[in-house]
Amino acid sequence: MNNNTELPRRTLEMKGVSFKYPRGRRMILKDVSAFFESGRLYTVEGESGAGKSTLLTLLAGLAVPTSGEILADGKSISEMGMTRYRREIAATVAQANLLFEGRTVLENVMFPMLLKGVSPSEAETKAKEYLGQVKLDEELCGHYPKECSGGEQKRAAFARAMALDNPVILADEPTANLDRATARTVASILGDLAKDRGRLVIAVTHEAEIPEIADERLFLRAGVLERE
Repeated sequence: MNNNTELPRRTLEMKGVSFKYPRGRRMILKDVSAFFESGRLYTVEGESGAGKSTLLTLLAGLAVPTSGEILADGKSISEMGMTRYRREIAATVAQANLLFEGRTVLENVMFPMLLKGVSPSEAETKAKEYLGQVKLDEELCGHYPKECSGGEQKRAAFARAMALDNPVILADEPTANLDRATARTVASILGDLAKDRGRLVIAVTHEAEIPEIADERLFLRAGVLERE
């Protein structure tokens, strides 16, 4: 059931953002401005080296713009504090998934809830619900990440991001190295997160599956952001 109306509108904005590495000479991003809102799925596309992952790194609060600013609900994320921003606003699903190898799939999804003080029993119940929502078989709950396929690991990573219950979900190449059927499943999960769960979802991708269902497609060309 669509529950967008039950959630407050959330926004993310880039205002004149430029970025280069401290020792670098080349400006990776050049005066990028963009506005994103909850309930929509966005893709950022472009050739290798165009600055896609750098843009996502900045939106994730993992780096600071050389110039310009990033706003969450109209407030500068730098002033908010990057740690707080990552904990409360933006959840990131890395291309490598970054699941804890020493924890089972279920324990991976429970982990962020336990950090927030949720009781173990409630965290386990909710983790199973999230894993069900990403269509991961219940029998995999007790498996370790290395015992799961790439697609299964990706779904577990999304379930863990959902467990943070953050309004913004950022995904870096979420369908990379997946077969077409699994890639479509991952794309569907992203669409559901935006349209059914009211999240603001931004995916960096060079594959076709996510753009096919995106509400808006953005393109980076030599550090300049353009709309379709």
